[in-house]
Amino acid sequence: MKTFYYDKVAAVTGGASGIGKALIVKLAKAGAIAWALDRDEAALKALADEGKKYNLTIKTAVLDVTDPKAVRETMRRIAAESKTLDLWFNNAGISGMGSFLMQTPEEFTKVVALNLEAVVAGTREALKLMENQGTGVVVNTASVAGHLSAPFLAAYCTTKHAVVGFTRAVREEMRLMDSPVRVVLASPGFVDTKMIARGEKLGFPDWLKWALSTPDAVAEEILTGIRKGAEEIFPTQNGRWMLRAYRLAPRATMRGSKVLLTQSLKDLILNRFKVG
Repeated sequence: MKTFYYDKVAAVTGGASGIGKALIVKLAKAGAIAWALDRDEAALKALADEGKKYNLTIKTAVLDVTDPKAVRETMRRIAAESKTLDLWFNNAGISGMGSFLMQTPEEFTKVVALNLEAVVAGTREALKLMENQGTGVVVNTASVAGHLSAPFLAAYCTTKHAVVGFTRAVREEMRLMDSPVRVVLASPGFVDTKMIARGEKLGFPDWLKWALSTPDAVAEEILTGIRKGAEEIFPTQNGRWMLRAYRLAPRATMRGSKVLLTQSLKDLILNRFKVG
């Protein structure tokens, strides 16, 4: 039985790990030609080997998404080799977690380059290509942190808020132009990936791991949302809870973020926060 994604060509940045890898595997299992793009060459090779083991069509390419020229050339190569490009996922990102005053300007700029500027460049090139071919879907991964803010995530929140605004603006622009290209926003909450750094200082508390979503579940919700025509997807239960709480009581929700600064329930009860 052919699925919605059967024979479609999809490319995912940050495709060698986390949500990106889960998207690649699910797309390939659904019959798509799935391109995993990442800077981690070893992880890409391992993913390609995994694909061969299960007879999945997974292609890989080493890509630094902060290099606009490389993004453009890679995208054109995919479209030329696979005859089309149906879905482009701007998924690569880093957390940039830490105290704003302790971050160097260079560290902050690095987060902006990867989480925002690369999304802008990827979207621009994908829209050009897809407008020309008359079809396509661009998916930008933001975060619940793009809809509300949290301490010690200044750089991350800055970029994800920008991705939300950018994606919505471009979507409306495409709509006014009667464009055949869809622009989709995906905003996960807390997902059990390397970015979360579970159990570390300023990482997600290990005692709250039950609240984390899995990359597999997030990828499934994103792909289901795209198939159903959704423009905005919130693919984690914890993220949806946070957004509801924020709408009802924004100040209380922000103050409640202190729970993420304690590595044990005991520390939370005793009001002990570890930020260094």
